[in-house]
Amino acid sequence: MTRPDQTRPNLRRLLPLLAAGTVGRLPLVMLPIASLLLVADRASLGRAGIASGAVSLGAGSIGVFVGRHLDGAHARKVLVGLTVAHGPAIALLLVLAGSKNTLALLGAAALAGGTVPPVGPIVRAILAQRSDLQSTRQSFAYEAMSVEVTWIGGPLLVSLAVFLRGADIAVALSPLFAAIGVAAVLRQPVRRAPISKADGRWIGAQLVRLVLAFALVGTAFRATTIAIVEVARLAGHDEQSGTLIALWALGSLLGGWFAARRSVPSTFALGIGLAATLALVGIGYSNLFLTGVLVVLTGLPTAPFISGVNALVSTNVPERAHARAFAAMQAGATIMAAAGAAIGGVVIERFGPASVSVPAGALVLVAAVLARQGSGGFFGQKRRGV
Repeated sequence: MTRPDQTRPNLRRLLPLLAAGTVGRLPLVMLPIASLLLVADRASLGRAGIASGAVSLGAGSIGVFVGRHLDGAHARKVLVGLTVAHGPAIALLLVLAGSKNTLALLGAAALAGGTVPPVGPIVRAILAQRSDLQSTRQSFAYEAMSVEVTWIGGPLLVSLAVFLRGADIAVALSPLFAAIGVAAVLRQPVRRAPISKADGRWIGAQLVRLVLAFALVGTAFRATTIAIVEVARLAGHDEQSGTLIALWALGSLLGGWFAARRSVPSTFALGIGLAATLALVGIGYSNLFLTGVLVVLTGLPTAPFISGVNALVSTNVPERAHARAFAAMQAGATIMAAAGAAIGGVVIERFGPASVSVPAGALVLVAAVLARQGSGGFFGQKRRGV
């Protein structure tokens, strides 16, 4: 039997890459939350949810259009070009955030999201190239932890900006973090082997199931995020919305650390646990403290589940297509998160934040079932070390 320390990835070697991804993902975390608060202040929660959803829709759609370039020689041009365009797009969103013209508001929000550089797929592709089959799950657990660091730091930065100057400052920080993240990730060495037209069979049934699973999780998470923000608003503490979301990420960070260092239940089992805890969050919406406790509990299986799904992508897609496969995963999650934001905002405004808890848990349960094939037995993974 192989000892854990023989297969565990070198965290110190991965830190520069993970740090680049952490900073580069901040706009994807901060912008939907900050735009939600900004439009809610200037208009209404319903319009804010739709605008926040448009941000996610734009961010997901850009991955569809540029994903095929991320494995090729044009990746640098794509990242730099989007970074340059992101600043003017954010300025337009700030101008139109309170507009009564719904189409103009949605267009500005979608453009702001659509110009966020897709740093995540590049980071995951590089990570997959650096990991052998036995350490893949642990490497992606560390990567999931870095994502949770973003989800802790991003909401806290939004809360700090709202407290000091307002939501408009939180929105305006997005181009800065995008530029820093892109500059850092472009310094990382990566093998780019573009897929030829004659060898394009990289989309299989397993990848389709995993993309759909990620999409359902994105829907559930975004609707729950809006519910958490509304809990803070109803309590008269808007600035605590970021803190509550950060607590969710803190629980996920702890779960990811456990998954990176020892054997954990299969992706399917973790998904069941995540679905169950997410459904329980609804009982805590009566006060801030109980909500905080339950979102920490929900966070524990979050990073291990997500890292398990990413590891499955890594081992079921050829290396030459890793970046575009992860771009497809991110696109599915962010596009469906847009639906979660739009529908969630309207439903929560009418029926209250607890109305999305059980449906969100049900969506994650379906995602767990979709991820089950190829994820191995209940404890540990039997295929390719995943």
